[in-house]
Amino acid sequence: MTTPFTLRFAQFNLSLAGRQAGDIKAKMLASAPSRQIKNLAATLQRVRPDVVVLCEFDHPGDGGDDGAIAAFCERHLAESQHGDTPIDYPYRYLPATNTGLKLTVPVSMHQRLNRAQQCHGFGDYHGQFGYVILSRYPLDDAAIRTWQDFAWYQLPQHQIPAEYYTEQAQTALRLASKNLVSVPILVGDKRIQVVACHPTPPVFDGPEKRNWRRNSDEIHQLIGLLDNADWLVDDRGAHGGLSPETPFVVIGDLNADPSYGDGDKQAIGALLHHPRVHPEVAVGAQVPKSDAAQFHAFRFIEGKGRAIATHNGGLRLDYVLPSRELAVQASGVFWPASDDADYPLICDKNGQENARAHSDHRLVWVDVALS
Repeated sequence: MTTPFTLRFAQFNLSLAGRQAGDIKAKMLASAPSRQIKNLAATLQRVRPDVVVLCEFDHPGDGGDDGAIAAFCERHLAESQHGDTPIDYPYRYLPATNTGLKLTVPVSMHQRLNRAQQCHGFGDYHGQFGYVILSRYPLDDAAIRTWQDFAWYQLPQHQIPAEYYTEQAQTALRLASKNLVSVPILVGDKRIQVVACHPTPPVFDGPEKRNWRRNSDEIHQLIGLLDNADWLVDDRGAHGGLSPETPFVVIGDLNADPSYGDGDKQAIGALLHHPRVHPEVAVGAQVPKSDAAQFHAFRFIEGKGRAIATHNGGLRLDYVLPSRELAVQASGVFWPASDDADYPLICDKNGQENARAHSDHRLVWVDVALS
């Protein structure tokens, strides 16, 4: 019998969005790296995921690397941070993103929209808030599928607020605020699909609730992918999502909590209770958690600590959801306590927890055994 070995999948929102294009690349290439970049790199070196989705890492909006992710990997992850062992990610995928991609039609009758609000996905420039996938194992590049172009109105029972968008925008606006992708990871003779996305936050809108509706519908699009729904058409024109026998791991900052916050709790609940999703990781005993978060006072949930929180406001926003047939060994959230040796990694130079010195999110990981 073949001895099983473990793969660690992770989600980490780095909160690395610049004010203008090129800012993040410049930070990565700076002769003196910032405390934030060193702490983020050290976190990845401590947790050592085999496959990780890094949300909010700016790169060219049409996809690919302008040198920023190469610099992060080769100048920071490949160099010991705080005494940790370097880590190498030779396989990288930087999908195109809808953030900052301007619509070519009038968006709304509202006269006060700024440039970022006139784009397919909110962004001051094309590529802001994009995400990347890093892997220690090969990707089947030719078999990657994307749903960047899928229009919002194509979703059955979509929730487009017609009173807000112009008729032209209602047919032109894409659903994915960034992109929805399915990337095959090749581990020996095994093949696992990493399904990645980063829906828009369900806030920062008005009474029309356009962002709330869109976050909900982006999650419903993800559910359609797991359902292998025929209405789902990828950017090459192929219908359907994942076949029923395909093992997968859904990874992303979904910007939705099933119990607290402003998102559509029914939508994220439907995903977490999906028959193809591993129930113990989604809603059971193996939901990723951390002891430190249990004793943290959060502003969004009436000051109570919450072990499953992944965001410094107390919400569970970041997910690693393996398919039911995968054997889950362990899971967790990297949230060191104040007496932990790793605590400085989420703190500023004064020893205070600070999102600008790390991120407002915490890394989430799940270990899966492959035989």
